[in-house]
Amino acid sequence: MSPHGHKFTNYRTIPPCPITAANKNVFHAVGLGNLKIDIPNSSTTTPIILHDTLHTPNMVLTIVSVSRITDTGAELTFQKKQCKIYNPSGKLIGKIPASSNRLYKVKHTHTAASANVAEQVDIHTLHRHLGHIAADSIRSLI
Repeated sequence: MSPHGHKFTNYRTIPPCPITAANKNVFHAVGLGNLKIDIPNSSTTTPIILHDTLHTPNMVLTIVSVSRITDTGAELTFQKKQCKIYNPSGKLIGKIPASSNRLYKVKHTHTAASANVAEQVDIHTLHRHLGHIAADSIRSLI
């Protein structure tokens, strides 16, 4: 699931589909398409395409399930607080460490800056400061 509608290819709208998050908030998927994500591997990244990904504009983060990654033909191992991702030919293409709360998170920097503002602010901070509006809406404003 991803709020980043501009990153989808083969996008098609769907009737709004409610999704309940772990904190009981409800988000709606409004589209479906292919989404390219970059898998971190030390100082480089490897792109993979996730098929039939849900577009959820009111979420602030992209959430990827293990099964969506394995659907690409990749294999994953979890050991020593690290997720390793291998392409179908067995080459290591990604390493994601577990965070302190045992989730495997990939941090991407999306910044907003102005000629009059010296400070750069990431998209997640803007999301909180602007009343939790969707990340795509923030990007449009910028």
